Amino acid sequence: MFSRVIFALLTLLVAGAPSVASAQRFTLIGENDALGNGRDRDYTQGFRFSVTFDDFTKHPTAGRVYDVVGMGIFTPFSIAGPVKKQLEWIPIGQSIFTPDRISSRLPRIPGVERPFAGWLYTGVSAMQETGGRQLDTFEFLVGVVGPAALGKETQDAFHQLLGQGRPFVGNFRLKNEPGVVLSWDRKWKFGSDLGGGYGVDFIPSVGFSGGNVYTYGSVGGMLRFGSSLGSTWGPTRIRPSPSGGTFFSPDAMASWLGWNIFAGVEARAVALNVFLDGNNFQNSLSVSRKTFVADFIGGIEFYTQTGHRLAFSVTHRTKEYDTQPAATTFGAFEASYRF
Repeated sequence: MFSRVIFALLTLLVAGAPSVASAQRFTLIGENDALGNGRDRDYTQGFRFSVTFDDFTKHPTAGRVYDVVGMGIFTPFSIAGPVKKQLEWIPIGQSIFTPDRISSRLPRIPGVERPFAGWLYTGVSAMQETGGRQLDTFEFLVGVVGPAALGKETQDAFHQLLGQGRPFVGNFRLKNEPGVVLSWDRKWKFGSDLGGGYGVDFIPSVGFSGGNVYTYGSVGGMLRFGSSLGSTWGPTRIRPSPSGGTFFSPDAMASWLGWNIFAGVEARAVALNVFLDGNNFQNSLSVSRKTFVADFIGGIEFYTQTGHRLAFSVTHRTKEYDTQPAATTFGAFEASYRF
């Protein structure tokens, strides 16, 4: 299974590039603590660019990749109903983590301050909606942790653009290491029509991620109010945040312009976080990680039945390690454009 997923990802990276011009939907996600508490520490920045295919007759390569990656979708206990399938290709994504006092040249304290770290990756997700009320996702990410992830270079560029001091990294960082994460999620949708084109729904979720970057189990839920709620499954986020995938299900009977406000929470039991536990295959810096972490999220999204989408959210993440000065708050945006 693992070797087949690797082969499928390489196939899409090579053969899928020429078909991007006719791809179904492009999505860009950006997350930054400057949009939250502005403290520039812990999880400080992330971005992800993806391409979603939902018509495999037009994109047979995507269909063949889905046939392989989709084997990771567990079907037991699925509800009955018509099935819709979509494939998301993630050419590039990056997350950056920093200690407190990011620009200080004072000696840092091992075991107290988390190390600088970056995570640069590519990947693919297979998504299956059943009966409009259940969404299963299997995601495979592969990349690199450490200086090769270019976290320092990315932060230097942003700080220079904003006229801020450059981060001082020195040797206080994780070492280079290949990384793999496999994730499975299942969401259900329970909704009620309030009349006048408005509705409310609740989306509970369970999930698991495993690999040498993250290993955790999750459970959560999201409450939404708005219109055309059947078209989306909530915001798409960068893991380990709650992730709805970029699945989009147009509804010809719904309002062309939809919107909703949402609020939710996800709790995670964490067995491994390489950015806190340190490198897996060599000695490195680390801090004492907490086992249980929770994300509280709220925001708003707008979308059309043609697949364009814009979302804004704020996430409050509880402390992830014992010596963390304070919880983390960061903002996020998501923009999708359909061709």
